[in-house]
Amino acid sequence: MPKKCCRTRAMQQNSASLGEALAAICRGNFMVVTCINLLMMTDYYLIFVTGTAHVQRTFGVSLSIAGLSSGIMVIGCLVGRFVTGNQISALGGKPCLLGGLLLFAASIGGLELAHSLPLLFVQRFVAGLGVGVAGTATGAIVAYVVPVRFHGLGIGIFSMSAALALALGPFLGISLAAHFGYNILVLFSGIISLLCLIIFIFLRDLPPMRLRLRPIFSLYSYIDPRVVRFSLVTLVVCPGYGCIQAFLPSFAAEHRLTGAASIFFLCYAGAALLTRPKTGRLFDTHGEHVVMYPALLVTALALFVLSQAHSTAGLLCAGLLLGVGFANFQSVGQAVSLSLVSRSRYAQATTTFYVFFDLGIGLGPYIFGHLIALVGYSGMFLSLSLMVLTSMGIYRVVHGGRTQ
Repeated sequence: MPKKCCRTRAMQQNSASLGEALAAICRGNFMVVTCINLLMMTDYYLIFVTGTAHVQRTFGVSLSIAGLSSGIMVIGCLVGRFVTGNQISALGGKPCLLGGLLLFAASIGGLELAHSLPLLFVQRFVAGLGVGVAGTATGAIVAYVVPVRFHGLGIGIFSMSAALALALGPFLGISLAAHFGYNILVLFSGIISLLCLIIFIFLRDLPPMRLRLRPIFSLYSYIDPRVVRFSLVTLVVCPGYGCIQAFLPSFAAEHRLTGAASIFFLCYAGAALLTRPKTGRLFDTHGEHVVMYPALLVTALALFVLSQAHSTAGLLCAGLLLGVGFANFQSVGQAVSLSLVSRSRYAQATTTFYVFFDLGIGLGPYIFGHLIALVGYSGMFLSLSLMVLTSMGIYRVVHGGRTQ
């Protein structure tokens, strides 16, 4: 009986601790920024996932060039993230978030004017630039409004908005393009971008984020060297995710699994939503290693299963595994980046992590797209699986000796 009472008391304490954490995290500004991130990233993925097939069909270019159009969007995102870290220090998170949302909304409005491939590349770059600026601002704002001791859980919950967006965006994009055409898809995208601006109005006073403006031509003003070593792991892992985003519709069409392609992202989001709160708590209580090694291993397994997927069950299994692996790598990776720096460098740490994150996703479709002609989609995903396996060794070398 005493043992039972002790167990009951321990469960109550754990429950109270989780309730305290959620109460400290899920407040007004956190919820506003999370909603904006959900809608903006849904819009981003809606355009991203349908863009490769649209460019190839409309302009009659090769699959590699069509993949480059998606890559340019990610490169724009990378540039936006790179320049924003220092601007947050000078202006604060709120003006940077507004600027990014305005850029993105303007780029969506310009979709109807992109009647040539060069103009489309410009539109894609500006769209990525807007997402990069706004995404860095939301990440930095969340880092400041969530108490430090709950960073793992808080960032995990915030990152769930991106996981849900990855399901909603492709699902809506593929469905709208198939049933209503690309013009209706563009109109729907514009409505979402305007809704983000409306929600922004409800963002209230934020914690002080403005610091002295660092020298414009100093690299230290934009990225943090302490995060670069860890971010090398991100650079190796993310091409696999980028290739899934860019080539999954074409891969699914080749294997007559088009209907399952949109459900793939729902499986990804479901697995991420179910596991991220748990992995966030594990990070807060036991450090990063207990999450990172399994996440990398499961990501490699997801790419392997995808390379062998010739049925709906195989494709959806890969989606579930990717949600358990890569989705948790992303959220815990951002939390690790913040743990490496002082509070005054949160913006630069977020920028550094996502610069490498976006660089990997952006270069992946262009570099590995060349393999498709040689070994097919299955061979490409298999090579990416092997590359993610090597990232476990890289993680051990650059960060494995450290604990939170």
